[in-house]
Order: sequence, then structure tokens, then C-alpha cells
Amino acid sequence: VKDSPTSSQISLVVHALQNYAFVFVVAAAGIGLFTKRRADGLQNLRTSTSTTLDDLSDTESGPARFVFNTANLFNGKPLRKEATLFEAPTVIRYEAGQVLAPHYDANRSAETEDANRGGQTLATLLVYLNDVENGGLTRFGKLSAIPGVSDPDEANLTVRPKKGDALLFFPADSYGQFDERTEHEGCPAVDEKWIARIWRHKSRVPPPFGLTETALSNL
Repeated sequence: VKDSPTSSQISLVVHALQNYAFVFVVAAAGIGLFTKRRADGLQNLRTSTSTTLDDLSDTESGPARFVFNTANLFNGKPLRKEATLFEAPTVIRYEAGQVLAPHYDANRSAETEDANRGGQTLATLLVYLNDVENGGLTRFGKLSAIPGVSDPDEANLTVRPKKGDALLFFPADSYGQFDERTEHEGCPAVDEKWIARIWRHKSRVPPPFGLTETALSNL
């Protein structure tokens, strides 16, 4: 016959569980606070306005075609599975004087800090929605200028927005390794600038950052 646990043993187990629960709550609160501060910090880099396009009910609409064509770009088969890796399309407007400070789209600690949005950002696709003659360049400050691509007066790689042009780059490799060469910025706008963006992540991006199952079913 096995001995029954004593009251002191039970008290010890209860005390241990209470300590574990306290540590878990403190850790969770700390992670939540860090994530919020990081999100606030990233928001402070940008002075533009934006909106998310997550309604794909009209399969011929701009957002639906954007997701469909982007999934095709990455050879997604089936398309619906590929699109689960996307954050919902975002349209961003820059008015005169608005900027996006130098930053990275990938994160060295993405597997933990960005776990709720699909982990590491593997690809960024920008589509320019209007011609911008003055200001508003996309600049890669750690890459040298490319003749015929960069503006003549720029020492770094730059892209001038032209309606219908797309810019695709990879903030991390296919294994999720951060690439510091992809630091980039949106230079101060002079003319109004509009862009559409999709981020492709390493894993499924759940709502509210990613597309809902209803939206994906329309692909």
C-alpha cells in the first residue's frame, strides 16, 4: 500500500505551483509590455497614414487581385496556402513632409517577438500607386547606388516611385536569418505618394494581422 501524501508535502506542491504561476504571469506581462513598446516605437518611425485591406469577398477587386498575384509571384501552390503567410495588404499614403525613418522589416528575435504575426518577415513587396516626381524616394542606406536605377545625386540605392512599378526585397533569407543590408527608409515626401504593401512571413499569419479563413476562401 502506497503512503498517502502528508499535509506538508501537499503544502509544498501548492506553494511551488503558486510560485510557478507568479513567475509565468510576470514573464507574460513583461513580454506583452515589451511587444507594445516595440510596436509603439515602430509606429513612431512613420508619419504617414495607412489602412488595411482585408476584404477579399469581391474576387475581382484590387485587394483580391493583389493577394492573388503576389501568391503567384512566390509560386504559391495552392494559392490559398501561400496567402496564409501574408499580412493583409496595406495601403499607405504620404503627404508633403511625411517620412518613414530608416528601419528593418525583419527582426533578429522574430521567432519570439513576432510569433503572433507569423514569425520572421522573409519578403517585402511594395507596389507604387502613383508617379512621384519630387521627394518620396525609397532609400537603402547600406547599399551602394546602382547606375540607371538610383537617382543621379544619390550615393545609396534608391527607387523613385512610378505608378505600376513594384519593389521586392528580402529582409531575411529563407531560413529566417536577418539581413542588415536591407535597412531602408521612405524619404520625405514633397509630392503625395501612395503605395500598397504585402509582407510575407515564415509561418501562418493569424488574424487580425493576417487574412481570415473567409477571405482566404475567396482565392
